[in-house]
Amino acid sequence: MTTTRQLSTKKLILTSMFTAIICVMSQITIPIQPIPFSLSLLAIFLTGMLLEPKYAFFASLAYILLGAFGLPVFAGLKGGLHTLTGMTGGFIMAYPLMTLTTSIFNRLSRRIKARSISRNICRIAISSFGMILSLAICYSIGTLWFSYVSGSTIGYSLTVCVLPFIAFDLLKVALAVGFGSILSKLI
Repeated sequence: MTTTRQLSTKKLILTSMFTAIICVMSQITIPIQPIPFSLSLLAIFLTGMLLEPKYAFFASLAYILLGAFGLPVFAGLKGGLHTLTGMTGGFIMAYPLMTLTTSIFNRLSRRIKARSISRNICRIAISSFGMILSLAICYSIGTLWFSYVSGSTIGYSLTVCVLPFIAFDLLKVALAVGFGSILSKLI
């Protein structure tokens, strides 16, 4: 019984730590309009890579709830429901699905049984695919929400919300794979 309690406590502490990491990394931004460049997605990817699916989901959900209650955890030290209902709200609301998707694919990648080099290549490929899929989820929900709130076309929304970010976000995927592989051994 004590071992189960210790394990649950460890998972809750890790979940809280990753909520805090998302809060901190969301503040590292390049403030351009209407969507700022930030490191929040790197934190989302790392959360998905390093926590079990339900804990990854809850870590990002806790981040959203903290912001919804007014704590300045969103990019640019913003908080409140008006941020979630604003132009960037769709991207933020996609975070729980992103962490869940990333975590599920990362768990799948750990089931690979093969030789050392091919196993590592397969694990990296599956984890990367999960993050790219979660990025597509973020882009879809965020772009549709941005288009709805701003009253602009989907084409314009894609031009403003997705195209300038693709290379930067793919770099975050690569960084998350690298850092996640190292940090998973420590956790």
